[in-house]
Amino acid sequence: MTYRAQSGRWHGSRLKPVADSLEIVGFVSKGDRKLLDHRAQNDYFTKIVERYMAFCAHHSDNLDAAWASLPTSASGDATKNPPAALPPSKDKQSNRSASAELSTLLLSLRKLREAVLATASTIPLSFSQRVHVFSVRLSIQAKHPPSYFPSLRYLLEHLHTPAHPLPDSELKDLISYLILDYACRQEDLVAAFEWRAQARRKYAYKSHTVDRVLSALAHDNWIVFWQVRNEVDSSIRALMNWAEDRVRRHALKAVGSAYLNVGVQWITDGCTGDKRWTWEKLVEAEKLGWQKDGDKIIIKKPRPKPTQNSSGK
Repeated sequence: MTYRAQSGRWHGSRLKPVADSLEIVGFVSKGDRKLLDHRAQNDYFTKIVERYMAFCAHHSDNLDAAWASLPTSASGDATKNPPAALPPSKDKQSNRSASAELSTLLLSLRKLREAVLATASTIPLSFSQRVHVFSVRLSIQAKHPPSYFPSLRYLLEHLHTPAHPLPDSELKDLISYLILDYACRQEDLVAAFEWRAQARRKYAYKSHTVDRVLSALAHDNWIVFWQVRNEVDSSIRALMNWAEDRVRRHALKAVGSAYLNVGVQWITDGCTGDKRWTWEKLVEAEKLGWQKDGDKIIIKKPRPKPTQNSSGK
């Protein structure tokens, strides 16, 4: 009897584990030399891509949940610790499996990037571009900045060259990702606007989507922010989601200071940009003290008008 696990195999009656083909490779910085050969790098990259495709296929019924499965407390170390080091999860088994496999993919990409950088002078630049672009796209979905942010900067500042330019559509995507990361995750609108201006001068960069996001954040326009988020692809949406909490809280604060009462659905949909929010979840998440009365939310009760006495005074 043979049982195959997600990241390895148990063979025969002795239940001897067969090592995962991604995990047996170590880091160049720690003395492992397996990935110093370009052919080995290419084979390893092919295995990573195959595992990524299998990951997407296995979790196709709820891929968003699979991408979000990496524990927040561990995400900063997901490329430094093996999957076994992840803390126990209270989620379903499928989510625990997704978390472990996602961690393996991120860890493997870090090993490959390190090897590619160590051999940069001897391998094709086009291969370096492919590895870093793939790493950026995957780790943006996994919300893992230590994997995508350095690769974004490296791609735009070193790997995109006049002799070996990135395709125009890919270059535009990468610039958009970097600008949105500054604006949404790092909350640095100055840097975001500076990068947009630089990209316009250097690459004739244009993006109506990015323009709308920056304008919405600069002017606290949560309505436009949610509209854009509902229109974009999954990568842009994942980056915009870094600003989700603060946009929602600004919307609630603005509504709370401007209205006495509003409709429940106007709050749950309009302020959150997500129909999955219920009033009860919103109260729990934001510690709202407002009262629900039927289909209305009472934010402030109007002060009673003073009554006149019988003499009219």
